[in-house]
Amino acid sequence: MTRVTGEAATADAARVIRRLCRHWAHKFPVKFDDNSGEIQINDVRVAMQASAETLHVTLENPTGEVPARLPGVVADHLARMAGAESGLQVHWQAPEATSPIDPQG
Repeated sequence: MTRVTGEAATADAARVIRRLCRHWAHKFPVKFDDNSGEIQINDVRVAMQASAETLHVTLENPTGEVPARLPGVVADHLARMAGAESGLQVHWQAPEATSPIDPQG
């Protein structure tokens, strides 16, 4: 399993999440509410959470790798949904790889 996390400073996180979910709803399974959203892009789950001044993003693939270009694609789309004047930038952390727990020990 691989997980990539990122954050973007914005007071409009909830609006940006809703706009991206609506934008990609014709292409991918999405669900969202007032403060969070999820988009399933093939094997990768894109989870977004809004807080007062930050948009939190997690890309997670339970069966393999998160494609190297996907964080950039998501960040570009989030910036577009925020509007050019916002200057929204997602700051990504290094990918985390975790192994499934072996029940045999």
